[in-house]
Amino acid sequence: MCLKTGRLSIRFSMWFNAAIISVMTLACCVISPLTQAQALSEIKARGAINLCANPEQMPFSQRADSAEGFQIDIARAIAEKLDVALNVSWIFSKRQAKKVGCDFYAGVARFKDRDSRYLLITDPYLHLEFKLVTLANGAVINGINDLKPMVVGVSPGSIASHALTKNHIRIAVRFQDEASRLQALADGLIDAAVVTNVSAGWYQENHDRLQVIDAENILGTRLNYDYALGLRMSDEDSRNGFNRLLAEMKSDGSLLEIFNRYGVK
Repeated sequence: MCLKTGRLSIRFSMWFNAAIISVMTLACCVISPLTQAQALSEIKARGAINLCANPEQMPFSQRADSAEGFQIDIARAIAEKLDVALNVSWIFSKRQAKKVGCDFYAGVARFKDRDSRYLLITDPYLHLEFKLVTLANGAVINGINDLKPMVVGVSPGSIASHALTKNHIRIAVRFQDEASRLQALADGLIDAAVVTNVSAGWYQENHDRLQVIDAENILGTRLNYDYALGLRMSDEDSRNGFNRLLAEMKSDGSLLEIFNRYGVK
């Protein structure tokens, strides 16, 4: 459903930035006393799994009377398949994950087959793509030169910002998260914005339509990456177990159903 554009109340900062913790348990969950993550076999024996999520990052996750976001729904589905309770620890910084003892993140970048320093990373379940968006009645963008008279909102220090600057395109970096960038576009403060396919889809589900263009093609640089689960304090048997759960969710259509609910294409 398309609603009239209004002030966005959602802060769409990337979930690994900032440094404050707030812990909330979903209505259907119980509070976990654990202070460190455990392997899948121990999670089953414990009867609960603990997710770390950002409280202000729709459509990924949001703290509310009833927690929502596709990361939350994916975590719920995993907990149901494991027949355990789901606990959610609301954090802004992954550095605080150890203090709340979360077992996993429902969304981390996956580059090739490499794990991060602190996480085992599962098979990807989504491909994040960066889009160049303008209002539906805005100028048509067919190539980099069409951006010359525009101001483009982009994340500071990002690959996209460097590509734009290199091509002498004016950029606005004060709108640091994707929600504020989209609001600035709606308010006429910028002419275009670089955001993920996730936020572009969510915005169009709840606000006005956008022109959505492949940012990699326009900027001539690689921006996109795979998205997966990130497992803390885990092992290979657990990673294989989570990979099987994701494969089941893909084959039975439950993963696609969750994506459709949030406008994720």
